[in-house]
Amino acid sequence: MALIVIMSVFNGLETLVGKLDSSASADYIVDNKYSKYISTEEFPVDKIKRIEGVNDITAILEDNLLVKYTPALEENSPREIIALIRGVEENYIATTAIEQKIIDGLFVLGDGRVNFCVLGNGLAHHLQIHINDFDNPITCYFPKSGQGISINPLDAIEIKNVFPSGVVTIAPELDNSIIITSLKFAQELMNLTNGATSYYIDINNAASIDLVQNEIQNILGENYSVKNKKQQNEVMYNIMKSEKWSSFLILSFILFIATFNLVGALSVLIIDKQKDIKTLTFMGAEKSLISKIFVIEGFMVTFSGTLLGLLLGVILIVLQDIFHIIPMQGSFIIDAFPVELRFIDLVSILTVVVSISMLAVIYPIRKLSKVIV
Repeated sequence: MALIVIMSVFNGLETLVGKLDSSASADYIVDNKYSKYISTEEFPVDKIKRIEGVNDITAILEDNLLVKYTPALEENSPREIIALIRGVEENYIATTAIEQKIIDGLFVLGDGRVNFCVLGNGLAHHLQIHINDFDNPITCYFPKSGQGISINPLDAIEIKNVFPSGVVTIAPELDNSIIITSLKFAQELMNLTNGATSYYIDINNAASIDLVQNEIQNILGENYSVKNKKQQNEVMYNIMKSEKWSSFLILSFILFIATFNLVGALSVLIIDKQKDIKTLTFMGAEKSLISKIFVIEGFMVTFSGTLLGLLLGVILIVLQDIFHIIPMQGSFIIDAFPVELRFIDLVSILTVVVSISMLAVIYPIRKLSKVIV
């Protein structure tokens, strides 16, 4: 029971993390392996769009910068922080689920005359942002590349203003730093007319993830890396997988220790049934038949306990999924522990239980041969 419940919780957490990532990321992210920037003029956007299964592709420009904002009621106390600017094209919404994560305002990045931005919830809270505050813009500072030494330090810094239009919540590490602007605004700020740091690619649900990824990689060549959602957060997924299977091994070891009870029970049963064993022997029963009787007895005890434990575990998982009976402590985006039942986990548990049961039955059966005359 404990095995299936623990593994289902890890499955639920993995699925939850995947859903959180999908709001800020895309099905694939393309990066240049050998350079920080990608030329939007040279990148084969049209070829990638023609791949079957690809819905859309959009350029992204990211970098760190300094932002400053002066709240309306704190004119003498401007707030500053290092943030992550993400310049995006108009079709960015189509390649991610970012618009669904807006908690205040609208996802508007510009109207042709005024530059707007969307901030992470934590960043907006730190700066004390007021949405649609046209009197107090957010000032962005970015160092000019290739700028020589100047008497005035501001000559080496590009300064542009942008107005807040919305607040988004994605993930804690992004909520505290991200500021989303139009790609044009970011390019002007960084003095990169045709520059991008990556491309986001969206595919339809019916497309094969691996097949489309390989086709994109073949078009781009070895200079570019194409990562799917799991590869984008490979370290985190590997850690979760390691924790899951580490817990599985620990609980399996506990199960192995517990099987000594089965060894003891079968040994006592063999001693208790010595007279019956001798009677069966005198009646012509072979040693193999008597051994099978105790083997079947051992497996019946094991499988009855295993099936009962799995049944109770599955019932608990279903109840948790529907009624959220076990809450998650603290402040989080969900109220209860997420669970997800997977067939591979059931197979793994049954395999381990059968293997341990066979080992547990071997010792008493070997002792049985000394009892049989």
